[in-house]
Amino acid sequence: MSKLRIRAPQDLGAAVVFFAIGLVGLYLGAKLGGMRAGAQLGSGSLPRALCWICLAFGALMSIRAFVTDGPPIARIPWRAVVVVTSAVVVFGLLIERFGYVPAAIVAPLLASFALKGNRWRESTIFAVLLAGGATLLFITLLGQPLRYFGGV
Repeated sequence: MSKLRIRAPQDLGAAVVFFAIGLVGLYLGAKLGGMRAGAQLGSGSLPRALCWICLAFGALMSIRAFVTDGPPIARIPWRAVVVVTSAVVVFGLLIERFGYVPAAIVAPLLASFALKGNRWRESTIFAVLLAGGATLLFITLLGQPLRYFGGV
């Protein structure tokens, strides 16, 4: 009898994350309405379906972890995690006080600190183009009630 061995630790780690998200989601969404009479969808139908999909992915990833060879679990890039999370928080704070355009420019510039060897010229060009495209999409085309500049 062969010994059961974890051959892909990253896949097993991903499976644990998928299982955790699926189970926590099912627990938190347990009181939401599900399917109603006549196959009408309730407020909890989509979240519940997504949780079951997460659980299915977790099952598939855990099987894969024991069947196929894979890389070991990589180190967590804490610098990137902290910087990108900070960029999201700063975006939320700036959009209320200064408007969408400044927030949409500053957030990607701040997020570019996540990489070592940041190139300021390219980052600035990217941030301005990204802000312009996002402004065109969200405010102009989709009509979101956001101010271009200034507080909300």
